[in-house]
Amino acid sequence: MPTLNRYIPLFLAGLMSACLQLPEIDTSPPTQSDAGVDPADSGTPATELSVTITAPTGTFYTSGSVELTVDVRGGTPDLVRLYKNEAELAIIDSPYRYTWNTAAEPEGSYTLTVRALKAGRTFSSAPVTVIVDRTNLQVASRSPAPGSTNVAYSTPIQVLFSKPVKATTINDTTVSFTVSGVLAEKTLSLSSDGRTLTLLPKVKPPLPATVSIGLSNGITDSAGNALVVPSTPWSFQLPHWYSFGGPLHAVGGNTLLKDTAMALDGQDNPVVAWSEEVTTGGRTSIFIYRWDGNAFTPIGSALNGTPSGSAYKPALVLDGNGNPIVAWQESDGFNENIYIKRWTGTAWQFVGPGSLSAVNDTSSSPVATPARNPSLAIRGNNIYVAWDEMNAEGFSSIHVWKSVNGGPLTSAGAYDGLVHAVHRFTSATKPSLVLDSNGQPLVAFQEQTLENTSPTNIYVMRLQPDDSWAYAVPPFYGDDTNGYVYGGLSVSSGATPARDCSLAIDAQDNLYLAWSEVSHTDGPNDIQVFRSSGPQSWERIGSPLNAYGGYTNARQARLQVTALGKIFVTWAESDTNTEIGYRHLFASYWSNDSWISLTTPDGINQGQNNSLRPMLAIDSSERLMVSWYESRNSVDDAMGDYLYVRRYNK
Repeated sequence: MPTLNRYIPLFLAGLMSACLQLPEIDTSPPTQSDAGVDPADSGTPATELSVTITAPTGTFYTSGSVELTVDVRGGTPDLVRLYKNEAELAIIDSPYRYTWNTAAEPEGSYTLTVRALKAGRTFSSAPVTVIVDRTNLQVASRSPAPGSTNVAYSTPIQVLFSKPVKATTINDTTVSFTVSGVLAEKTLSLSSDGRTLTLLPKVKPPLPATVSIGLSNGITDSAGNALVVPSTPWSFQLPHWYSFGGPLHAVGGNTLLKDTAMALDGQDNPVVAWSEEVTTGGRTSIFIYRWDGNAFTPIGSALNGTPSGSAYKPALVLDGNGNPIVAWQESDGFNENIYIKRWTGTAWQFVGPGSLSAVNDTSSSPVATPARNPSLAIRGNNIYVAWDEMNAEGFSSIHVWKSVNGGPLTSAGAYDGLVHAVHRFTSATKPSLVLDSNGQPLVAFQEQTLENTSPTNIYVMRLQPDDSWAYAVPPFYGDDTNGYVYGGLSVSSGATPARDCSLAIDAQDNLYLAWSEVSHTDGPNDIQVFRSSGPQSWERIGSPLNAYGGYTNARQARLQVTALGKIFVTWAESDTNTEIGYRHLFASYWSNDSWISLTTPDGINQGQNNSLRPMLAIDSSERLMVSWYESRNSVDDAMGDYLYVRRYNK
């Protein structure tokens, strides 16, 4: 009995403890996660409702009313409510449709949901977004700008809208495109964000042309707001030749200039060099400018090789970093020498010791031996320069020298890099230098076929592994008594002067030559174009080039080829057979079986008179680019007022 009494308190304590551990009661309202469970009947499953807003879907834009359609499945709800940003907007009845007039709503974004009640439970739809927008659609910008008169054909024709456009409202009805007043076919495309419309002509129109584009108020945004059509009409001009800026000169005032040179950088921007007076009637310097996408800007200061001499005849190449290297001729007061400088990115530095001359002449020498007409070529770190230089006997020869990475200049080949085609007392002048795929130099030039005042032929010489110079392509086997020398090029068996040659080379080491020469005795000068045909011959490319077909003189030929051998030629030609005629510039390219002109009868320099010394380059899109200077008269190498750069508009 004492033992039993001992356990009674423990038993009562345990019983009391068990009575106090009661289950917790959930007094919170039912949530969506309770769907399918009826709290009134101890977990017995209830009918599920499916609530879906079937219209509108996704994000819906409106400037007026919204037609709402709801689909309810799985039973008949007791009540269906529409909510706007969690505030009740309306109670809707079967068939669950509602028109929401947003006229009184502020512009902005609204979230709509529908909630159906059944047996005390709530079933909600997924939300949809309605954006109320009553602001009219506007044009933010147009490119090219309305009224532009110098538009590159490659410039995208685009409209930037103030907000996304409804794609179905962009079509031929709402967007018109005319060329010189005639409707033309075009392709319309809208950017993924709906804000940029791009228009592309299906066929390139004949240039020059005036392009007009019309936009109508049938274009709307996603909310249906109509486009506010700009009050300024959208038209612009596509010239035949696109101009890089306007007339170019460095000093201004009445200073005169001449002797253009040009090269293209890696972005197809032109870099130009020329000779211009530093003061009116004073000495001349070499100026180098680069196109920065908007204007020509100077590269460093003006260049001279001497304290008081005048610099002429610049030649220009760009290194692998796009930095220019310039060679020119300049007098030191007694003699003319060649000078070369390269741009380091911050300053101009001489290539070599400064003045360059193959003949060691000084002011104490009996005669001057001027070095003139430099030509440059570059491959990697190797810079080659060719020039013509007179010797003490009074006839000139071609010299070719080389610098490695801007270091000292050494002769390319034996005998101070001397190059001669005719082994008599003849003068060779005006070299045109290129490098082959192995980086070896080839030089073309004009040289007399006989002594004294004999006509000149064109010769092309190549540096050999033994440091000798030999004919690059020896096509003929004449003799030097009849004026038709082995290795020379002339269209009249050497009886007429062939002058101003231009040499080019393609990626397969095929050679191309252009020069000025009469096509028949007593005829006018035409442009003659040849190319190498195998290792032992030359072949003519098409007929001689001239613009007018009469007794007009075509001169100053320049030629360039693409890597695959597409040929471009430009030249200057008088519009009459007299010296008082105007000089125009012309350009053509070879299309497999014929020459195709890129110019009108007025030439590249439409509206101008006397254009001299064209230089050309071909960009990565095979667009021809030409630079020249405009003179006050048509005399060869007369000084002028401005330099121009234009590109064929394609």
